[in-house]
Amino acid sequence: MAPTREMSVETKERIIKLLKEGKSSRNVAKNVGCSQSAVSKIWTKYKSNGKVVKGKRTGRPRKTSKRQDRKLKAICLENRKCTTKQMRNKWAESGVHVCDRTVRNRLKEMGFTYRKAKRKPSLTSKQKKTRFQWAKERQSWTVDDWMRVIFSDESRICIGQGDDAGTFVWCRSNEIYEDNCLKKTCKFPQSLMIWGCMSGKGMGEMTVITSSINAQVYVEILDTFLIPSIERMFGDGSIIFQDDNASCHRAKSVKTFLQERHIMSMAWPANSPDLNPIENLWWKLKKMVHDKAPTCKADLATAIRQSWRQIDEVYCLSLVKSMPQRIQAVIKARGGATKY
Repeated sequence: MAPTREMSVETKERIIKLLKEGKSSRNVAKNVGCSQSAVSKIWTKYKSNGKVVKGKRTGRPRKTSKRQDRKLKAICLENRKCTTKQMRNKWAESGVHVCDRTVRNRLKEMGFTYRKAKRKPSLTSKQKKTRFQWAKERQSWTVDDWMRVIFSDESRICIGQGDDAGTFVWCRSNEIYEDNCLKKTCKFPQSLMIWGCMSGKGMGEMTVITSSINAQVYVEILDTFLIPSIERMFGDGSIIFQDDNASCHRAKSVKTFLQERHIMSMAWPANSPDLNPIENLWWKLKKMVHDKAPTCKADLATAIRQSWRQIDEVYCLSLVKSMPQRIQAVIKARGGATKY
């Protein structure tokens, strides 16, 4: 039988007051919303003890004090990557001898949960300061302002590695190493590098890159794929072009090309994929490609192009609409990591 919720002291005092006024136990139970037997028990205990506060209960006493619990909290905050056993041993140095379960229970009471650490780029104090300042300068931008930005990036897509979150299978204990129960890995998976762009108006052009990227190759990509994307999505309207700080992106020849085409380039803080909505698009694209299960580079290239065309304008718009929230998240984190 599941344990029932204990009646509050205020409710018990109300029951005693009603009984003293001459109400019957049946009427009091109906008035308060409890059973008649509960009313009788409370009245009996009151007549015996003269009070309604709960008495001392039996059971095993708590093994740690509040002060000792604060020591455990300090141990946890000192090194978040400590295991339960490591924290237990360190706690024992201050005279607290408990089991691993007690350590976990105390940490849970404090609101801590042992979970997989999020993967985020390492940020120096200088980079955090730059990110914070960049976000402060754009915190007044509206969604309409961000609709003028065309985001771009490169990404590598591998065959059979679109499920980075993990694969779960149904199998019995003696089938763990059966062929159809394994997540197979490859030491050198076949992959393709792609460049693409997007805005709140939809998907831009995308191309598979067959050579290493240098300044000359990057200018050819911009001329062949960025310019048509801008003309199709924005016409003669002014736009802001975003790319990251890769060395080939910041070459003099690239800057000259953008100036000659009258394209304004956005300054971009280092190590800031959380500020570029195209990173979310890459995740969606890789998942779609993985679902098509390509088996060779030719199939992979076909799957990438098909999946790119299947991403609709509504999804792109939703990503761009998140930009004000991304900016506020960076400001709140003082330039640190965010959930995006």
